[in-house]
Amino acid sequence: MGKAKRRSLNQGINNKFQYMTRESALDSVIKNMDNKNDVIDTITLFGFSAEEMLEAGAEYEDVMALGGLIN
Repeated sequence: MGKAKRRSLNQGINNKFQYMTRESALDSVIKNMDNKNDVIDTITLFGFSAEEMLEAGAEYEDVMALGGLIN
């Protein structure tokens, strides 16, 4: 297999945001609250509000810790 074909296949495998919807992104944020870098990136990408996150099941302290990132 050539380098270009191998690279193309690996790009498709490693593309985790290919089918991410707003609901699945919010679920991913709630589940991965310990991994702050990924959570911050996803919150800024989708523009979640504090109300949305609390309704989805996030803890109040975690949401307040994010501070200015959320609307």
